[in-house]
Amino acid sequence: MGKEEFSCPYCQSKFENKQDLSKHIDRIHTGSGLLEGDVGKW
Repeated sequence: MGKEEFSCPYCQSKFENKQDLSKHIDRIHTGSGLLEGDVGKW
């Protein structure tokens, strides 16, 4: 089996985990809280 990938809903960039995806969205797009992958609230 291949690695699971998480795609950014805004730009389709691929990430290996939800933490990296969440950081990308926080940095590049609209901010935190939009996806359940936002670990800043955990």
